[in-house]
Amino acid sequence: MGGQSPSDPGERTAARRTMRVSCVLVILLTAYMVVKFLNGDFKDAEVWYDAGRRVLSGESLANLPHYRYPPTFAVLVAPLTFFGFGPFFFSWYAINLLLFRQCGRLARGICSSGADRSPARRNWLPLLMVAPFAVDDLVLGQTNILITALLYWTFLADARNREWLAGLPLGAAIAVKVFPVPLLVYFAYRLRLRVVASALLACALLMIVIPAPARGFRRNLGEVGAWGRRVVMPFVTEGKAGDWGQHSLDFGNQSLPAVARRYLTHVDAQVMARQLPPIYVNLADLSESQVNSVVLGIFAILCATFAVSCGLRRPDRPEHRAVEYSLATILLLMASALSWTYFFVMLLLPVTAALQLLRSKEKLAASSGWALRAALWGLALATVLLVNHHARALGNLFWAAVLFFVALAMACRDLRRDR
Repeated sequence: MGGQSPSDPGERTAARRTMRVSCVLVILLTAYMVVKFLNGDFKDAEVWYDAGRRVLSGESLANLPHYRYPPTFAVLVAPLTFFGFGPFFFSWYAINLLLFRQCGRLARGICSSGADRSPARRNWLPLLMVAPFAVDDLVLGQTNILITALLYWTFLADARNREWLAGLPLGAAIAVKVFPVPLLVYFAYRLRLRVVASALLACALLMIVIPAPARGFRRNLGEVGAWGRRVVMPFVTEGKAGDWGQHSLDFGNQSLPAVARRYLTHVDAQVMARQLPPIYVNLADLSESQVNSVVLGIFAILCATFAVSCGLRRPDRPEHRAVEYSLATILLLMASALSWTYFFVMLLLPVTAALQLLRSKEKLAASSGWALRAALWGLALATVLLVNHHARALGNLFWAAVLFFVALAMACRDLRRDR
């Protein structure tokens, strides 16, 4: 269906070439990780290790610096810390490598039916386009590749009408890192209420019940409450990223709230720890309440665009569902209080969906095809501009996500008309 058979000699050659290039890249990245480890540059992996060791030793997580997660993730990662930091560091790295590969497979599964056969180049190109964000996640030892895999499992299970199963990975993602919560609103909008119920049940089990044997029920409940007051409530009540303070507004954060504050308040977009000259990109200097109103207004416009483009009927074709899931994913990136560079590994699905649509462009208006191409090139340009602090202060990745959102919304409208 629009692709080569895997038995074609050209396809087999392309697959082998892709595998060789992938192996070389993984070897180079692994060598870099070994050098990092030998130099004591552990980044966030050290935070997870300390949290896991505290679980094993029965210590409190409440005052652990830089750990801004519920106790769930510390409990889940604790077994990996049993044999010491070295095995933990490289096992966590290997797990994330495998998860990134799995994300590619899941994205392709969401975008096409089981009968579709894509050429090898179509398989590696989306992975290549988001590879810089995945490498950032791997180098930092972060959790967003894991979150991406969990959300893609949810989308794939939902696409196959396995609603109770679909909610489980979504609940796990929320229990590990709370920012996927807005996806519950999307599934409620689509009346996938069993997905919502399953996700809430899984989240409650993972946050309250499962850590209890290791932490004690009362103690775990107290730590979850302390985490909620420190991390969740400041965003809910004030639109602020927990206890991150000024750091949440520097050029690394590409979320809608952060970019809006850099444009609308006189705030230094430079990372304070770098001790470099300040960067100001503001066009105005509004009050906190005024900025919050602007952010809420823009997000309301984006949500209205989603609703108008996607309509009231749930899509019934793989490419149409993939576009809708992609739009929900981009909205999630924008709405989050924090969207660091490694968060944008989640654009793997939108990139895969865009490339899939361009293969079957007879279903698209010419303007939508050009918009999708512009979005792909815009993401490539934004990735190159990551080396420039001023470009990041202006929100290069945020604007690339906006361009992707607009292009996919146009494509979604075309798919509805085609149906």
